[in-house]
Amino acid sequence: MFRFVFIIFCGLMIFSNQANAQRRTSSPKRQILAPKKKATAASKPAVTPTPDSIATPQATQAAPVATPTADTATAVRDAVRDTIITPDSSNIEISSDTLTEKEAEERLAKTEPAADSVKSFKIIIDDISYLSVCPGTTINIPFKTVGPYDEGNTFIAQLIDANGKSVPISLPVSKSPVKAVIPSYKIGGEVYRIQIVASVPVVRSQEVPIRLLQSASARLEVIDGTQSVRIMPGQDVNLKVNFTGAGPWSFLMSDSTVVYQTLSNPHYLTVKPKDVKAYKLMGVANACGSGAFSGEAIVNVNNNPEPKLELKEVEKIAKLCSGIPFQVPFNATGKYKDGNKFVVQIAERTGAFKTISTPDTTGYITTQIPTNYKPGEYKLRVVSSAPYLVSQTTNITIVSPTVATLQRDSLRLGENETGELTVKFTGGGPWFVLLSDGTYENNIQESPYKMKVKPVFDTNYQITSAGGLCGVGKFSGAAKVSVKSPPASITLEKLPQNMVCAGSTIEIPYKTEGRYNPNNKFSVQITDKSGRFVSLPTTVTPTAMKVKISNAAQGDTIRTQKIRIISSSPAVSSAIEELDVIAPDKASGEVSGKGTITAGRTTRIQLKFKNGLPPWSFTLSDGTAINGTFLNPYLISVSPATSTEYTISSLKSGCGMGTGKGSAVVTVSN
Repeated sequence: MFRFVFIIFCGLMIFSNQANAQRRTSSPKRQILAPKKKATAASKPAVTPTPDSIATPQATQAAPVATPTADTATAVRDAVRDTIITPDSSNIEISSDTLTEKEAEERLAKTEPAADSVKSFKIIIDDISYLSVCPGTTINIPFKTVGPYDEGNTFIAQLIDANGKSVPISLPVSKSPVKAVIPSYKIGGEVYRIQIVASVPVVRSQEVPIRLLQSASARLEVIDGTQSVRIMPGQDVNLKVNFTGAGPWSFLMSDSTVVYQTLSNPHYLTVKPKDVKAYKLMGVANACGSGAFSGEAIVNVNNNPEPKLELKEVEKIAKLCSGIPFQVPFNATGKYKDGNKFVVQIAERTGAFKTISTPDTTGYITTQIPTNYKPGEYKLRVVSSAPYLVSQTTNITIVSPTVATLQRDSLRLGENETGELTVKFTGGGPWFVLLSDGTYENNIQESPYKMKVKPVFDTNYQITSAGGLCGVGKFSGAAKVSVKSPPASITLEKLPQNMVCAGSTIEIPYKTEGRYNPNNKFSVQITDKSGRFVSLPTTVTPTAMKVKISNAAQGDTIRTQKIRIISSSPAVSSAIEELDVIAPDKASGEVSGKGTITAGRTTRIQLKFKNGLPPWSFTLSDGTAINGTFLNPYLISVSPATSTEYTISSLKSGCGMGTGKGSAVVTVSN
């Protein structure tokens, strides 16, 4: 009986050891620990059983507890490392201080994580170059992504200034587009950059520039830049408004004048008050909203002044031409009688004044010097009729029309040299002159005047137009300039190939020396079957001539022909080169080969080519394509998945399309 009990006990021990061994050899599963919302009390550590407890019969009756092996400990560490920990929102500290928009964004920028260098992920912002926005406005930023972003990934937009400082300007979104708000404290008129940043993984897009518009500002003043002006009754006053910021601008004046969407800067206004009046700006705006305004223009109106008459800006009428209208500016201040008229008068230095204008009531009279007045020194003044007043006099000079003469001369210049031609002027200046080759000079202050010319060919020069203060005048004269240049020559460079197919197009390199006439034409010539040179249609570029080679004589597979380049003006020819021209025979290719392979193995098949001009390009029936080979025969490796018959689908050589024949059979055995 005791022996029977001992045998049962030993069997139980052996069974227990096998179970423990199986438990040790199986790999533990990874555990993903769910995030906990609140911290819980630490669980009690598990008691590691001792070897003695396993060996006792009582241990076999309880549930077995295995000692953690090295594999089990590694699995536990992996599970802890893979645990996703969600930050507890209850642990976020909220400051009691109120943050400004700028401070809040700076705090966010400091906590931004560094970007991962993951090459397989990309963010590409779409074209937003059309955007010009104001600070404080909202924009949509479309973008595209490349790569499998994590499910919890989000995208935000950042604004980067000129110093490289970036701030977030949007809430996180999971897909395009990002709706961003340009911070209101950013400075308009500057160029910023926008970037999209992903969170998981951290990836940055390219930086895209965006221009922020500047808010409007305006300042009102008198046209001369002062803040006040004095006028007589009935006179006009010009005011101006200077703007800054992005146009167009709209503004409101204190006299209820409204100007909408002006692009003029400064913008000019004309006012005509009856009494003393102060003009102010009441508001200004542009696309960014209302802006700042300043300045004031006070217009003082003198209701009963003493009449005064004086010339102004007399330097503008210091030189005058007979028969050409001009304007006499003058100031007429004070109170004049009804029916008053103003006239312009002229006199020689020792003579009496004569009226040369019709009576006028304004402060600007347009008149002209009669043609019977000879060039010379005169005096000019303005006279009013009621009351009779005379302005101060000013000295004027009546000048004669321009006469320009190109001095007859003969110059001989070397290639790329510059020469000088002499032009003499009389009459009122400054002068201008246009020569027959297009050479032009203006604001000429001296006579005679040296004009620089740089002709390419022998040139006969004349004056096309010339004039001065009194407009286009008279001109004459001629000069000849000869240009020395090396004799014209053509060098046919080494041909890129000595053998071509008839009907094909090739480029022939060349270079030239010397001067060619403007109507010169280059062409390529080749010998025909009788040995006579004939011209080919030629396309000329600065470095090469492109021609289509004519067919060789019928019956010849290959023929050596001579080729050269000629010019028409002057008639020059290059050296003669030889070119082998192949008749346009179609290339043929034959496929051959036979073999048996197992699946996944490789074998080779053969192609032989005839006719045509290498290289040969071909495509097999399975889609395999080879572009340009000089090998003949050509061996190509194939690895079909199933038994396949290979043929040529298309064939092309230097002489055009060809034909294929034959086949290669590769059998794939299981």
